[in-house]
Amino acid sequence: MFRNLLIAACIGAVTTRCVTAAPPAPVMNAPVVGFSQPEPPPQTLPEIEVRRPPEESPFEVPRTPTGGTIGWDSNAIYSDQQRVGPYNQPVWTTQRPWATTRVYVLPPGQAQVEQWYRATYPRNGKPKFRFLEEYAIGLPGRFQLDLYERWNVEPDENNNQEANHEGVQVELRWALADWDVIPLNPTLYAEWVERGGPQEKPNVYELKLLLGDEIADNLYYASNLVLEQETSGEREQELAWSHALSSTVIDRVLLAGIEMNLTSNTVQNARGSAEVGFTIGPSLQLRPTNRTFLDV
Repeated sequence: MFRNLLIAACIGAVTTRCVTAAPPAPVMNAPVVGFSQPEPPPQTLPEIEVRRPPEESPFEVPRTPTGGTIGWDSNAIYSDQQRVGPYNQPVWTTQRPWATTRVYVLPPGQAQVEQWYRATYPRNGKPKFRFLEEYAIGLPGRFQLDLYERWNVEPDENNNQEANHEGVQVELRWALADWDVIPLNPTLYAEWVERGGPQEKPNVYELKLLLGDEIADNLYYASNLVLEQETSGEREQELAWSHALSSTVIDRVLLAGIEMNLTSNTVQNARGSAEVGFTIGPSLQLRPTNRTFLDV
Protein backbone atom coordinates (compact mmCIF):
# COMPACT_ATOMS: atom_id res chain seq x y z
CA MET A 1 0.00 0.00 0.00
CA PHE A 2 1.26 3.40 -0.92
CA ARG A 3 1.02 6.30 1.58
CA ASN A 4 1.68 9.89 0.76
CA LEU A 5 3.55 11.70 3.56
CA LEU A 6 2.99 15.42 3.58
CA ILE A 7 5.41 17.43 5.72
CA ALA A 8 4.63 21.10 6.25
CA ALA A 9 7.21 23.61 7.61
CA CYS A 10 5.73 26.62 9.37
CA ILE A 11 7.61 29.96 9.59
CA GLY A 12 6.33 32.58 12.11
CA ALA A 13 7.10 36.33 12.41
CA VAL A 14 6.53 38.43 15.61
CA THR A 15 6.39 42.28 15.57
CA THR A 16 6.14 44.44 18.80
CA ARG A 17 5.47 48.21 19.17
CA CYS A 18 5.89 50.34 22.47
CA VAL A 19 3.83 53.55 23.05
CA THR A 20 4.39 56.11 26.08
CA ALA A 21 3.50 59.72 26.96
CA ALA A 22 6.95 60.82 26.10
CA PRO A 23 7.79 61.60 22.65
CA PRO A 24 7.18 58.68 20.66
CA ALA A 25 10.07 56.40 20.69
CA PRO A 26 11.33 55.03 17.50
CA VAL A 27 9.60 51.95 16.46
CA MET A 28 11.70 48.94 17.09
CA ASN A 29 11.11 45.94 14.96
CA ALA A 30 11.67 42.74 16.79
CA PRO A 31 13.83 40.25 15.10
CA VAL A 32 12.06 37.74 13.00
CA VAL A 33 12.35 34.31 14.45
CA GLY A 34 11.95 31.49 11.99
CA PHE A 35 11.29 27.86 12.67
CA SER A 36 12.12 25.30 10.06
CA GLN A 37 12.35 21.54 9.95
CA PRO A 38 15.14 19.89 8.01
CA GLU A 39 14.04 18.08 4.89
CA PRO A 40 13.73 14.35 5.40
CA PRO A 41 16.18 12.13 3.59
CA PRO A 42 14.90 10.83 0.22
CA GLN A 43 12.84 7.72 0.61
CA THR A 44 13.07 4.71 -1.64
CA LEU A 45 9.71 3.15 -2.36
CA PRO A 46 9.61 -0.63 -1.96
CA GLU A 47 9.56 -2.62 -5.16
CA ILE A 48 6.12 -3.94 -5.89
CA GLU A 49 5.60 -6.83 -8.30
CA VAL A 50 2.69 -6.21 -10.62
CA ARG A 51 1.18 -9.46 -11.71
CA ARG A 52 -0.78 -9.40 -14.94
CA PRO A 53 -3.26 -12.13 -15.79
CA PRO A 54 -1.66 -14.64 -18.14
CA GLU A 55 -2.48 -14.19 -21.77
CA GLU A 56 -4.97 -16.74 -22.97
CA SER A 57 -3.34 -19.25 -25.27
CA PRO A 58 -5.29 -20.32 -28.37
CA PHE A 59 -4.38 -23.89 -27.43
CA GLU A 60 -5.68 -23.61 -23.88
CA VAL A 61 -8.57 -25.85 -22.93
CA PRO A 62 -11.23 -23.86 -21.05
CA ARG A 63 -13.30 -25.07 -18.18
CA THR A 64 -16.22 -27.31 -18.95
CA PRO A 65 -19.77 -26.32 -17.94
CA THR A 66 -19.47 -28.58 -14.88
CA GLY A 67 -16.47 -26.62 -13.62
CA GLY A 68 -13.72 -29.08 -14.48
CA THR A 69 -11.03 -28.83 -17.11
CA ILE A 70 -10.82 -31.77 -19.49
CA GLY A 71 -8.34 -31.74 -22.35
CA TRP A 72 -8.60 -33.92 -25.39
CA ASP A 73 -5.53 -35.87 -24.17
CA SER A 74 -6.74 -36.37 -20.61
CA ASN A 75 -6.70 -39.81 -19.04
CA ALA A 76 -9.86 -38.73 -17.22
CA ILE A 77 -11.86 -39.34 -20.40
CA TYR A 78 -14.08 -42.37 -19.89
CA SER A 79 -16.96 -41.84 -22.34
CA ASP A 80 -17.22 -41.12 -26.08
CA GLN A 81 -19.88 -38.51 -25.32
CA GLN A 82 -17.80 -36.40 -22.93
CA ARG A 83 -17.30 -32.81 -24.09
CA VAL A 84 -13.71 -31.64 -24.41
CA GLY A 85 -11.67 -28.76 -25.78
CA PRO A 86 -12.53 -25.12 -26.50
CA TYR A 87 -15.19 -26.03 -29.08
CA ASN A 88 -17.11 -28.14 -26.53
CA GLN A 89 -17.13 -31.12 -28.91
CA PRO A 90 -17.72 -34.76 -27.96
CA VAL A 91 -14.72 -37.04 -27.69
CA TRP A 92 -15.81 -39.30 -30.55
CA THR A 93 -15.13 -36.47 -33.03
CA THR A 94 -11.47 -36.15 -31.96
CA GLN A 95 -10.38 -39.56 -33.29
CA ARG A 96 -11.50 -40.15 -36.87
CA PRO A 97 -14.47 -42.44 -36.22
CA TRP A 98 -14.95 -43.66 -39.84
CA ALA A 99 -12.58 -44.62 -42.62
CA THR A 100 -14.50 -42.85 -45.42
CA THR A 101 -16.76 -40.19 -43.91
CA ARG A 102 -15.27 -37.20 -42.11
CA VAL A 103 -16.74 -35.01 -39.37
CA TYR A 104 -15.87 -31.62 -37.78
CA VAL A 105 -12.29 -30.61 -36.79
CA LEU A 106 -9.66 -31.53 -34.21
CA PRO A 107 -9.37 -29.38 -31.05
CA PRO A 108 -6.55 -26.81 -31.29
CA GLY A 109 -3.20 -28.32 -30.39
CA GLN A 110 -4.23 -31.94 -30.96
CA ALA A 111 -2.03 -33.73 -33.50
CA GLN A 112 -2.45 -37.15 -35.10
CA VAL A 113 -0.25 -39.36 -37.24
CA GLU A 114 -2.17 -41.84 -39.40
CA GLN A 115 -1.22 -44.63 -41.78
CA TRP A 116 -3.73 -45.49 -44.53
CA TYR A 117 -4.07 -48.61 -46.65
CA ARG A 118 -6.64 -48.85 -49.46
CA ALA A 119 -7.06 -51.82 -51.74
CA THR A 120 -9.08 -51.80 -54.98
CA TYR A 121 -9.97 -55.05 -56.71
CA PRO A 122 -11.40 -54.43 -60.20
CA ARG A 123 -13.54 -57.01 -61.98
CA ASN A 124 -10.85 -57.35 -64.63
CA GLY A 125 -7.14 -56.85 -64.14
CA LYS A 126 -4.80 -56.72 -61.21
CA PRO A 127 -5.59 -55.04 -57.88
CA LYS A 128 -4.35 -51.59 -56.91
CA PHE A 129 -3.04 -50.59 -53.50
CA ARG A 130 -2.66 -47.11 -52.06
CA PHE A 131 -0.65 -46.11 -48.99
CA LEU A 132 -0.97 -42.70 -47.36
CA GLU A 133 0.97 -41.22 -44.45
CA GLU A 134 -0.99 -38.38 -42.84
CA TYR A 135 -0.16 -35.73 -40.25
CA ALA A 136 -3.17 -33.79 -38.91
CA ILE A 137 -3.20 -30.91 -36.44
CA GLY A 138 -5.99 -28.83 -34.94
CA LEU A 139 -5.47 -25.07 -35.22
CA PRO A 140 -7.09 -22.11 -33.43
CA GLY A 141 -10.22 -20.60 -34.92
CA ARG A 142 -11.79 -24.01 -35.68
CA PHE A 143 -9.28 -24.83 -38.43
CA GLN A 144 -7.59 -28.16 -39.12
CA LEU A 145 -4.60 -28.84 -41.39
CA ASP A 146 -3.71 -32.26 -42.85
CA LEU A 147 -0.58 -33.18 -44.86
CA TYR A 148 -0.25 -36.46 -46.80
CA GLU A 149 2.29 -38.52 -48.72
CA ARG A 150 0.75 -40.78 -51.38
CA TRP A 151 2.24 -44.10 -52.57
CA ASN A 152 0.75 -46.64 -54.97
CA VAL A 153 1.33 -50.22 -56.00
CA GLU A 154 -0.49 -50.70 -59.33
CA PRO A 155 -0.09 -52.25 -62.79
CA ASP A 156 2.22 -50.40 -65.17
CA GLU A 157 1.82 -50.17 -68.96
CA ASN A 158 3.08 -53.77 -69.22
CA ASN A 159 0.57 -54.92 -66.60
CA ASN A 160 3.31 -55.55 -64.04
CA GLN A 161 2.77 -54.45 -60.45
CA GLU A 162 4.93 -51.40 -59.75
CA ALA A 163 5.38 -49.17 -56.71
CA ASN A 164 5.52 -45.40 -57.22
CA HIS A 165 5.33 -42.17 -55.28
CA GLU A 166 2.14 -40.55 -56.58
CA GLY A 167 2.56 -37.17 -54.90
CA VAL A 168 1.56 -35.06 -51.90
CA GLN A 169 -1.76 -33.86 -50.59
CA VAL A 170 -2.83 -30.82 -48.50
CA GLU A 171 -6.19 -30.58 -46.75
CA LEU A 172 -7.75 -27.70 -44.81
CA ARG A 173 -10.99 -27.71 -42.82
CA TRP A 174 -12.92 -24.93 -41.14
CA ALA A 175 -15.91 -25.43 -38.86
CA LEU A 176 -18.49 -22.65 -39.05
CA ALA A 177 -19.18 -22.62 -35.30
CA ASP A 178 -18.53 -24.41 -32.03
CA TRP A 179 -20.17 -27.77 -31.59
CA ASP A 180 -23.98 -27.74 -31.19
CA VAL A 181 -24.30 -24.07 -32.16
CA ILE A 182 -25.50 -24.86 -35.71
CA PRO A 183 -27.51 -28.03 -36.47
CA LEU A 184 -25.34 -30.80 -37.97
CA ASN A 185 -22.19 -28.74 -37.21
CA PRO A 186 -21.30 -27.84 -40.84
CA THR A 187 -17.62 -27.82 -41.74
CA LEU A 188 -16.02 -26.70 -45.01
CA TYR A 189 -13.27 -28.87 -46.51
CA ALA A 190 -10.81 -28.16 -49.34
CA GLU A 191 -8.04 -30.44 -50.61
CA TRP A 192 -5.31 -30.23 -53.24
CA VAL A 193 -3.47 -33.31 -54.57
CA GLU A 194 -0.18 -32.61 -56.33
CA ARG A 195 0.39 -35.74 -58.39
CA GLY A 196 3.20 -36.95 -60.58
CA GLY A 197 5.13 -40.17 -60.67
CA PRO A 198 5.98 -42.24 -63.75
CA GLN A 199 2.37 -42.23 -64.95
CA GLU A 200 2.11 -38.41 -64.85
CA LYS A 201 -1.40 -38.28 -63.41
CA PRO A 202 -3.20 -34.89 -63.38
CA ASN A 203 -3.52 -32.82 -60.23
CA VAL A 204 -6.82 -32.95 -58.37
CA TYR A 205 -8.80 -30.60 -56.14
CA GLU A 206 -11.61 -31.70 -53.87
CA LEU A 207 -14.34 -29.75 -52.06
CA LYS A 208 -16.59 -31.15 -49.33
CA LEU A 209 -19.31 -30.16 -46.94
CA LEU A 210 -18.99 -32.15 -43.72
CA LEU A 211 -22.05 -32.68 -41.52
CA GLY A 212 -22.34 -34.62 -38.29
CA ASP A 213 -24.15 -34.83 -34.97
CA GLU A 214 -25.41 -37.04 -32.17
CA ILE A 215 -28.89 -37.95 -33.41
CA ALA A 216 -29.71 -39.94 -30.26
CA ASP A 217 -28.06 -41.05 -27.08
CA ASN A 218 -24.98 -43.08 -28.05
CA LEU A 219 -25.77 -42.83 -31.79
CA TYR A 220 -23.46 -40.80 -34.05
CA TYR A 221 -24.13 -39.70 -37.62
CA ALA A 222 -22.11 -38.00 -40.37
CA SER A 223 -22.64 -37.15 -44.02
CA ASN A 224 -20.30 -35.68 -46.70
CA LEU A 225 -21.18 -33.97 -49.98
CA VAL A 226 -18.16 -34.26 -52.29
CA LEU A 227 -16.89 -32.74 -55.53
CA GLU A 228 -13.55 -34.06 -56.88
CA GLN A 229 -12.13 -32.65 -60.12
CA GLU A 230 -9.01 -33.38 -62.18
CA THR A 231 -7.33 -30.26 -63.58
CA SER A 232 -6.05 -31.73 -66.85
CA GLY A 233 -6.16 -34.82 -69.06
CA GLU A 234 -9.65 -36.30 -69.26
CA ARG A 235 -10.72 -33.95 -66.44
CA GLU A 236 -12.48 -36.72 -64.61
CA GLN A 237 -15.09 -35.47 -62.18
CA GLU A 238 -16.57 -37.32 -59.23
CA LEU A 239 -19.67 -36.35 -57.30
CA ALA A 240 -20.25 -38.32 -54.11
CA TRP A 241 -22.55 -38.49 -51.12
CA SER A 242 -21.39 -40.55 -48.15
CA HIS A 243 -23.13 -41.47 -44.90
CA ALA A 244 -21.95 -43.07 -41.66
CA LEU A 245 -23.78 -44.23 -38.56
CA SER A 246 -22.10 -45.67 -35.47
CA SER A 247 -22.69 -46.47 -31.83
CA THR A 248 -20.40 -47.16 -28.90
CA VAL A 249 -20.22 -50.85 -28.05
CA ILE A 250 -17.56 -50.52 -25.33
CA ASP A 251 -16.78 -46.99 -24.18
CA ARG A 252 -13.37 -45.80 -25.38
CA VAL A 253 -12.63 -49.27 -26.79
CA LEU A 254 -15.00 -50.25 -29.62
CA LEU A 255 -17.21 -48.27 -32.00
CA ALA A 256 -19.36 -50.13 -34.55
CA GLY A 257 -21.71 -49.07 -37.31
CA ILE A 258 -22.28 -48.85 -41.04
CA GLU A 259 -20.98 -46.70 -43.93
CA MET A 260 -22.30 -46.13 -47.44
CA ASN A 261 -21.16 -44.10 -50.42
CA LEU A 262 -22.93 -43.10 -53.65
CA THR A 263 -20.65 -41.90 -56.50
CA SER A 264 -21.04 -40.54 -60.01
CA ASN A 265 -17.96 -40.34 -62.29
CA THR A 266 -17.75 -38.58 -65.65
CA VAL A 267 -15.05 -37.35 -68.03
CA GLN A 268 -14.80 -34.33 -70.30
CA ASN A 269 -17.07 -34.40 -73.38
CA ALA A 270 -19.12 -37.19 -71.80
CA ARG A 271 -20.72 -35.62 -68.75
CA GLY A 272 -24.05 -37.15 -69.67
CA SER A 273 -22.68 -40.70 -69.44
CA ALA A 274 -22.01 -41.10 -65.75
CA GLU A 275 -20.60 -44.21 -64.17
CA VAL A 276 -22.60 -44.63 -60.97
CA GLY A 277 -21.40 -46.70 -58.04
CA PHE A 278 -22.78 -47.57 -54.62
CA THR A 279 -20.93 -49.22 -51.77
CA ILE A 280 -22.16 -50.19 -48.32
CA GLY A 281 -20.56 -52.11 -45.51
CA PRO A 282 -19.80 -52.38 -41.80
CA SER A 283 -17.60 -49.91 -39.97
CA LEU A 284 -15.46 -50.62 -36.92
CA GLN A 285 -13.12 -48.55 -34.80
CA LEU A 286 -10.92 -50.33 -32.27
CA ARG A 287 -8.94 -48.30 -29.72
CA PRO A 288 -6.08 -50.33 -28.20
CA THR A 289 -5.27 -47.35 -25.94
CA ASN A 290 -6.92 -44.03 -25.16
CA ARG A 291 -4.82 -42.31 -27.85
CA THR A 292 -4.58 -44.90 -30.62
CA PHE A 293 -7.24 -46.26 -32.95
CA LEU A 294 -7.74 -48.61 -35.89
CA ASP A 295 -10.52 -47.97 -38.44
CA VAL A 296 -11.85 -50.69 -40.73
